[in-house]
Amino acid sequence: MLKARDVMASEVIYVYISDPISEAAKRILNEGIGSIIVVSPEKEPVGIVTKRDIIRAVIFEKLDPFEEPVEKIMTSPLVTVDADADIEIVIDTMFKYNISHLPVREGNRIIGIISDYDLAETTRDLLEIIKRKYE
Repeated sequence: MLKARDVMASEVIYVYISDPISEAAKRILNEGIGSIIVVSPEKEPVGIVTKRDIIRAVIFEKLDPFEEPVEKIMTSPLVTVDADADIEIVIDTMFKYNISHLPVREGNRIIGIISDYDLAETTRDLLEIIKRKYE
């Protein structure tokens, strides 16, 4: 059975809760990722910000990305899944909370993030394996 650790992207990028929205946007664009973990001054994960959150905040809510902190737009509390959770739990959690990015934890540490893109990629790979089996 596939586990969360099997499909997650393992690079996790962080911003501080007081960082401006523009810093989160810059890091997301520079790293080519879809979300960023928000941490407290003590470096404890407290939320997540996605590209969609930034677009909504800046375009529709007219927040100043250079003045407003990521705390204003982050999703909190942080919904996570254990690294050893079955893929079914991952999918159920993402549906239940209507989220496109799910942080993966090992103990109290965030070790990766699963995106809807990661799930689509995994599904494509599994379908290819099944297709080859029946050719």
